[in-house]
Amino acid sequence: MVGPATDYNVFVFGNFISSNSDTEGNLAAGGNITLANYSVASQISGNAARLVVNGTLTANNGGVGNGQNGSIYAGGTLLNGFTANGGVFAQTLVDFSGAQTQYQNISNAWNALTANGSVGINYGTLTLTGNNNELNVFDIDGAELTASNTINISAPSNSTVLINVSGTGQIFQNGQVNLNGIDATHVIYNFYDATSLTLAGSKNPQGSILAPWADVFGGYGQLNGQLVAQSFNGNIEFHNQLFASNIAAVPVPAAIWLFGSALGILGINGRKKPAR
Repeated sequence: MVGPATDYNVFVFGNFISSNSDTEGNLAAGGNITLANYSVASQISGNAARLVVNGTLTANNGGVGNGQNGSIYAGGTLLNGFTANGGVFAQTLVDFSGAQTQYQNISNAWNALTANGSVGINYGTLTLTGNNNELNVFDIDGAELTASNTINISAPSNSTVLINVSGTGQIFQNGQVNLNGIDATHVIYNFYDATSLTLAGSKNPQGSILAPWADVFGGYGQLNGQLVAQSFNGNIEFHNQLFASNIAAVPVPAAIWLFGSALGILGINGRKKPAR
């Protein structure tokens, strides 16, 4: 993920609330963070492990970093049995307002990309098939995603899968997502319409989520990937599989967003549909 969320497993512009769970990677919130019995950046060692909150961190039991050796950067802290041996600093590291605008622009730009992958629906199974060695773009209806029991995603190894999802109120309910040819670090869902999104149960999206207008709610499942959203409230586990793919787009007006460095710019022409 390009921009300020690059090194964060979870990056929200508003509040983050969770308990009895963990985020394997770094965590950042532009509002307040409230945690109980929670581990942040458990798979990251030393000074690279951090929790960043623009508002107040209220945390009971847990800590930051592998061995609790990470750091906290916060506008204020109320800590009880929550440890960050790397230090607690009365400062934040992120311009969350600027980041929100940036990711909303990115979401709109991705939505403008022309789909080149095929979508099939059969008895509750949503099948996405891409054959491009660089970028595979899919357009799906959010209601179809919610209604599906199984999602099968196939694309060439090391290619990028971008899934543009229309509508709002989507739910990843019980079921499964299967990947063929790619891994979760090369898959991202773009919820360019959504103002709410629920990660309710066992259907791990197996990819990152960009939902810059959405309040996200979670049950006790997992997300293998990054989350960039308006806010989060729930108990799912976030696994630190950072989006490693490359997508370039030319929004209107013409400003070039580069995603990664290996593949360079993937050209696009025109707009598929109006952005927000």
